[in-house]
Amino acid sequence: MRFATCVAFFLVAGLVPLAARAQAPDVAQLAAGLTAAQPQQQYAAADSLADLGPAAKPAVSALVAALASSDSELRWRAARALGTIGDAAALDALRKAGEDADAMVRAQAIFALGRLKAADEPSLRVIVGRLSDKEAQVRRASVRALRMIEAPRTTTIPLVIKLLEDADATVAMRALHSIAEAGVEVVPALSAALERPEARYWACLALAELGAQAKDAVPGLIKVLDDERPEVRMQAAIALAEIGSAAKPAAGALIKRANDPVLPVAVATVFALGRVADPAAAEALAKAQQASDPTLKMLATWALAKIHPGDAQREKAAIEMLVQGLADKDINVAAMAARALEDLNPDPVKVRPLVDSLTQNNPEVAERVINAFATLGARAVPHAITALKEPQRRVRALQVLARIGPEAAGAVPTLVELLKTGDAATRAEVLRTLAAIGPGAKAAVESITAALDDSEPEVKQTAAYALGKIGPAAKSAIPGLTRLASMDDEVLRLTAIWAILRIGPRTPEVVKSAVPVLTKALSSEREFVRIEAAQSLGELGASARDALPALEAARQDKSEAVRSAVEAALKKIR
Repeated sequence: MRFATCVAFFLVAGLVPLAARAQAPDVAQLAAGLTAAQPQQQYAAADSLADLGPAAKPAVSALVAALASSDSELRWRAARALGTIGDAAALDALRKAGEDADAMVRAQAIFALGRLKAADEPSLRVIVGRLSDKEAQVRRASVRALRMIEAPRTTTIPLVIKLLEDADATVAMRALHSIAEAGVEVVPALSAALERPEARYWACLALAELGAQAKDAVPGLIKVLDDERPEVRMQAAIALAEIGSAAKPAAGALIKRANDPVLPVAVATVFALGRVADPAAAEALAKAQQASDPTLKMLATWALAKIHPGDAQREKAAIEMLVQGLADKDINVAAMAARALEDLNPDPVKVRPLVDSLTQNNPEVAERVINAFATLGARAVPHAITALKEPQRRVRALQVLARIGPEAAGAVPTLVELLKTGDAATRAEVLRTLAAIGPGAKAAVESITAALDDSEPEVKQTAAYALGKIGPAAKSAIPGLTRLASMDDEVLRLTAIWAILRIGPRTPEVVKSAVPVLTKALSSEREFVRIEAAQSLGELGASARDALPALEAARQDKSEAVRSAVEAALKKIR
């Protein structure tokens, strides 16, 4: 009996490989499928090769060739397949794809470099460079790639520092945010960076982004408070402030810095003392409260209210000063006021009348207050959602959410309800807010698509724009957008074409129909239409070659913004 069982086992074991071989996909056939007549066949071939992993190595050259396709969907699928196959022969092509005009292609190429553990300097330069990409999915791919590669800090830190030093402030902050998204895992590396004088400033910025997660960096930040450069001391204090109560061991060092001779350092230090809320700082804060500088006085008053939580008079004085601070012309001061007010967490009934009185009949001040609240990011979203239910505060709340952008995704259900019930002006404002949220507003696609049939042209246009900003998740809206693309109104037509291109896939047919419309839009009377047309043509890359004569002519456009967009497009297309 046992013998028969063994024989049966070996017979079955011998048959399985034969069956597997009989059913195994033909790699050469799949590679040939990358150039099939139909896009869907090409995509299926790339996906099947990706599923095979290393076994699909013979198809690497065909996949590298697919990275040069005019179809962005095929390009990103090819990049993904090359990552799963893991052949170093694809490194050069993947590095180039890391600079692709399409965000999904860049993301997949960067992630593929990570899977290949591409620790060579050219690859690391590309990966680190994408930490500042304008698209979040690409930035996240860069962080994940660096984690997979596990390159030595002695290699990556100098590359990151160079990127940050060469970039403008907006780009640098995107990169820092990407680093911070990695969470506590990057704290040891950032703590090590605090030991390097040339890296301290940027390390402090990244640790501030991490907030409470960076508590293990507190000892290093305490040392940095004695740095000879005031801008470094200031950022160290801000990082400790963002860490909050977990930075209490730094209270003594912060108290010593409360009277720093450089005012911005003193301001940041007092802000940190308020966040740490150590009663030992009372004397230093009382001195700062007597300062002639209004910002220092405001923050010291708030910090004293923090360390005396039961004192109603202190709280009242702090609220009044902080609300006034929201309207400061210096956005940094206004942002600190908003952050301090949120941290104090007073009853909204005590705050709203003061804000209403401050902003009433004063659009400039109202704009400053909106911007100040928007700097709170996700922390401001619950307050804004509450304000959406109050008609007199609704527009201001929508504008705050729009400025917050992707972090306001938690407001989408409330915004969808408002889209169904609001008047035309409110509907347009809601759609602008959903557009600012971007892919995070995908749950609103059905409602936004319905707005393409709105009776108001502005609502239609804004709906198309919002769908384009949501991207691939809005594929179900393509039929409605296609109808809009055939209308006479040039703005509606251009917005619909732009949205279709953003949603994808950018098949040859879609690109072929889009290029003439975008080319014609270069001669529009409306400046913003010409700018959008040039930018969209640039994103199409070599597929927009037919537009080159019109773009050459547009180099003489009277608008500097248009000329700039045209030059950028020409570089991408050639």
